[in-house]
Amino acid sequence: MLIITRNSLLIAVCLYLASVFLPEVMNVNETVAKYLFVIPVGIWGIKSKNKWWINLISFLLALIILIFSSDFLPESVL
Repeated sequence: MLIITRNSLLIAVCLYLASVFLPEVMNVNETVAKYLFVIPVGIWGIKSKNKWWINLISFLLALIILIFSSDFLPESVL
C-alpha cells in the first residue's frame, strides 16, 4: 500500500507541474510541458520493478488526487 501511495503522489505532483505550474507560472509551452510529464512517467512505468497492476492503480489514484485537488486551486490557474 505504501508503494501505491508514494507512486501516486509522485505522479500527481508531476501532473500538476505539467498541467498547471509550468504553463501558467513559468510560461512554458503546453506541448513541452506535456512531454516533460509523459517522458519521465513513461520511463518510470517501464523501468519500474512493480507489477503492472500496481502501476495502473498508481496512475488512476494520481488522476483522482489531481481532480480533487483542483478544487483548491484559484480560478485564475484553471
